[in-house]
Amino acid sequence: MNNIEVEVTSERVDDIPLIVEWLQQLEIAKQIDKNLSRPHGNHQGLSYGQLSVLFLTYIITQQDHRLCAVEPWVNTHREILELSTGWRIGEKDASDDRLARVVEELGKQEEARQAIERKVGKLMIRGYELPTEVGRVDTSSFSVNHQALESEAESILRYGYSKDRRPDLLQYKQLLGTLDPAGIPLVSATVPGNAADDPLYWPAWQEMARVIGHKDFVFVADSKAAAIATRARIADSGGIYCFPLPMSGQNPLWLQQWVLDPPAPPAEIRLPGQEADEPAVGKGFEVELGKFWWHPEKEQWVRWLERYLVVYSESLASAALKGLHQRLERATEGLKQLAAKPGDDWEQLDLKVKALLQRHRVQDFLEVTTGEEIWNETRYLGRGRPTANSPTEQVQCRRLFLQFELQELPWKQAQKLAGWRLYGTNAPLARLSLDQAVFYYREQWLLERGFHRFKRGRLPALPIYFQNEDRIVGLMFLLTLALRVFTLIEFVVRQALQKTEGSLAGLYDGNPRRTTGRPSAEQLLQAFSDITLYRLPDLTIFITPLSTLQRQILSLMNIPESIYQPHLRLCKT
Repeated sequence: MNNIEVEVTSERVDDIPLIVEWLQQLEIAKQIDKNLSRPHGNHQGLSYGQLSVLFLTYIITQQDHRLCAVEPWVNTHREILELSTGWRIGEKDASDDRLARVVEELGKQEEARQAIERKVGKLMIRGYELPTEVGRVDTSSFSVNHQALESEAESILRYGYSKDRRPDLLQYKQLLGTLDPAGIPLVSATVPGNAADDPLYWPAWQEMARVIGHKDFVFVADSKAAAIATRARIADSGGIYCFPLPMSGQNPLWLQQWVLDPPAPPAEIRLPGQEADEPAVGKGFEVELGKFWWHPEKEQWVRWLERYLVVYSESLASAALKGLHQRLERATEGLKQLAAKPGDDWEQLDLKVKALLQRHRVQDFLEVTTGEEIWNETRYLGRGRPTANSPTEQVQCRRLFLQFELQELPWKQAQKLAGWRLYGTNAPLARLSLDQAVFYYREQWLLERGFHRFKRGRLPALPIYFQNEDRIVGLMFLLTLALRVFTLIEFVVRQALQKTEGSLAGLYDGNPRRTTGRPSAEQLLQAFSDITLYRLPDLTIFITPLSTLQRQILSLMNIPESIYQPHLRLCKT
């Protein structure tokens, strides 16, 4: 019997068709080609939009954004990429030069980026019936290892306050505006690393209102968004906001006054879905005040009613009291060490005391007294052991001393104020209750999750290899498009599971029976990691059959199984 060798080629498929399908549903290629300036006349092969889809697919599957690695990856997966996209991909279509040109053009053309975001955002809201009751905005810094330029006038890489705790590195900032409950991005912006956050929130609200199509959404952000100008502009434009107020200006005095002498009995705060027998997460009350602000552009006063929500959180109080006692203990220990060795320089001792109290933030709780003690001593003159007749002299001696005492009244007030926060909102009670305001603030992690994916997750922006800053901006824009895919996948699947009160099993390595009703996008894409395409000598294509779990996930996503039957789909030229 003759042994006949049959050459069979194969390539990994995994989640590539699924990612391409989601990118096509969001019309990424179409919108980029429509709004981005066209390539020069000699450009041949794939368009900017098509190259962006290939690059995004590479980023999501490989967790990498290096341009030089895309071309070999495309050559390795050319068969499934052509079958999934319907495009004819040339040998040099995905070269790093072409990809760099796409990323750079996206970074340069701000109006094009805004137009793409608006169209994709409106498509997501309409096509997936996204809830638009709550919008969030926040920023985060991204540290890079680039060398400082001689002139930073036009640079986005600046030194500034680093959330990564690397003030020694240059950085840029990224803004994200998202929709609850899935943290789906609607707007984004890349700004200089030393830019103040306060001026960013008003333009972000305006852009979110354009994308959403109405102003009747609660705008949630951190205390940096609570500048009086931002609140006044939103209220004057018919918008709704809810911000924690910064502890500056009159706010600390109002908080102290209202907490120590409440104008109304505090009511229990319970979160949505909380059982009746569960303890309340806190308590609070509200105070309504009239606000006014001079509008410099309109040259007129803006007046509106604002509800001050005075809220107490049990968990926040516990953490605050623990930190308060720790700071006091550390400051007390430091003062004891200074008292043991005060030195002989009064000014130097005073500076050390002030620095220690400021470092531990206990200036209001400890009263420190420094002084000088003077006395006279009799000393014998001459050498040797003194006798009764030895000559003596009177010497004046001095020594610094330090004493400190706990101020009982400020200390007790600080303990009573621990756990209390002040929020400001212009929403009427029927639109936003005290319980809802607390719930919205506690859900701030939804937005932080997107930044986590950029820094340490499956959509890594760091480390940045680009020296060209337009490419940095373009890369961050593409990553926000990829984040839309991730958050949409989670929203669609979780919503489908919630409607059927179902769950998914088999997503956890080592525990196949463990189920979840809230799978992450990473888990869902990882479930497609064992699919391979085979090509036989007669050009017949065979793909590993889908498992029960994979079919179930596709059904929850409302995506046909035919995306893993590419031999039934004709490849376009």
